[in-house]
Amino acid sequence: MPIYEYYCSECNTIYQFLVRSERKEIKCPKCGNDNLERVMSQFSTSSSKAKSDDDFAADMADIDENDPRSMAKAVRRMADDMGEDLGPELEHALERLEAGEDPEKVEQELEEMGFSEDGALPSSAPGRDPGLY
Repeated sequence: MPIYEYYCSECNTIYQFLVRSERKEIKCPKCGNDNLERVMSQFSTSSSKAKSDDDFAADMADIDENDPRSMAKAVRRMADDMGEDLGPELEHALERLEAGEDPEKVEQELEEMGFSEDGALPSSAPGRDPGLY
């Protein structure tokens, strides 16, 4: 029996449902909304080539902090190594850095969009309910 994840736009929350048949009516357990959107589930992978902290430090040693292209390359490498999806906003920011744009300008615009200084998503990102329905 598969577990599917559905997003409720009314609650801005992702819920997990155990679906026993294709025709099960899915409703938000909090607000009763029956117009939920099925979303891609998060997953993780393991690799026999997992990097240690020392490997990451070695990768970062050659970064030129004054070169936006070098910074973007390092962020991409870290995201790829960790299997992280950066999302469209951060992907766009990296493309701008790779094109040589001023990092401070790119960072300022990300902050205006609601990203914190550490790159955290805006608070409007959906929450995740820990239950299984």
